[in-house]
Amino acid sequence: MSIVRPRGVKLKKAKHPGLTFLIFGMVAASAYWRDRINWMIVAAAVAGFLILVLLIKRIGLVKSMKAVDAMGGHEFERYLAKVFRGLGYSVETVGLGGGDFGADLIVTKRGVSTAVQAKNYDRKNRVGNDAVQQAIAGATYYNCREAMVVTNSTFTKAAKEQASKCTAFPVTLWSRDDLQKAIKKL
Repeated sequence: MSIVRPRGVKLKKAKHPGLTFLIFGMVAASAYWRDRINWMIVAAAVAGFLILVLLIKRIGLVKSMKAVDAMGGHEFERYLAKVFRGLGYSVETVGLGGGDFGADLIVTKRGVSTAVQAKNYDRKNRVGNDAVQQAIAGATYYNCREAMVVTNSTFTKAAKEQASKCTAFPVTLWSRDDLQKAIKKL
């Protein structure tokens, strides 16, 4: 017997097919064992997994680059703060109110503070050396040991050259690919 689907009706894909399979498998396994302790262990594992999925969604780290591209400047800064926290940094947001002296975030890990300049550009536009200058100025103003520019786009040759020639401290450039790798780590 086959199931007939009315014309024009599309089947919905499961949002989380792996999660559905996992829950079904755990319920089937617990029914097979018919032991209360095993049932409680399975239920606790399912509940823990669901809580983890919900927490990850709530902190907003499950985002496609398309969603990142659609963000405004301040929203992008807040998102980067979440990304850096997820990577184990402590984060201070200094750029949301304007007058940031060249840094949007100050991130610190293992005692090393870094001034971060966030640039959310249209993918066609590349980030120039003015952003690198701002990050260097921010690192100087906030007494940071490093500077960084993070973008959802790419950098011009001049920006890369200026970052590599800075002798005061290291300047790191995170392009779209680097940002994607950081998000995937989480």
